[in-house]
Amino acid sequence: MIEKVKSGISGFDAIVSGGFVKNSVVTIYGSPGAGKSIFCTEFLREGLKNGEKVFYISMEQDIDSFLEQCDSFGFKEFRENLNSNFVFTRMSGHDFKNFLSIELPKILQNRKEKHSRIVIDPLTPFLWEVKDPSLQRNVLTDTFKMLREFGTSLVTIERYGDINRMELLEDIAIPIYLSDMVILLSMVFNQNFYQKAISIVKMRFSSHSAGMHPFDIGNNGINIFQDQPVF
Repeated sequence: MIEKVKSGISGFDAIVSGGFVKNSVVTIYGSPGAGKSIFCTEFLREGLKNGEKVFYISMEQDIDSFLEQCDSFGFKEFRENLNSNFVFTRMSGHDFKNFLSIELPKILQNRKEKHSRIVIDPLTPFLWEVKDPSLQRNVLTDTFKMLREFGTSLVTIERYGDINRMELLEDIAIPIYLSDMVILLSMVFNQNFYQKAISIVKMRFSSHSAGMHPFDIGNNGINIFQDQPVF
């Protein structure tokens, strides 16, 4: 029987048959402003509410700005659990390959728990740095294998270009292929209005919705409307 992990995102578990597959790697792909970081934050918050160990590995954001964002949504669990059940690590500099291959395993191993929730936000700088497909594949294969051993993980990838086009581009083909699940967050334009929408592109070991579902981001976080059309 496939064990599931509750997402903590309103309306999401209903479209993926109960939540994320435990000990899987999920890629969230979307344009800036589509909701990737808040999606990941709510996923980690659910873990904190359940007493789990959660890790936020940021390639860009510092701890102060992250906590300010959490405060704006009323997510007090992050300040309350900082350096205990909540571990924040910022990857600075440009040696992303060594961070994923060497430093990240040390960070997780030193704080190993029975099950952890892990976020890497975003993975995009690594994809920019490591252009060689074979090297990129080897590093990500090892990284994703390690992440599965520690828990359930979300990684985000920035999407640039026309935000009204929803195709998956070739330059992210390797992480998309290696992930157990792929979520696409879109900004759909119609009649002078942008609607945020979520689609499940891929999900191994579980059934899921094949549709596109609208969502919004309010004072309490993300709310997905699983029974409504995008327009």
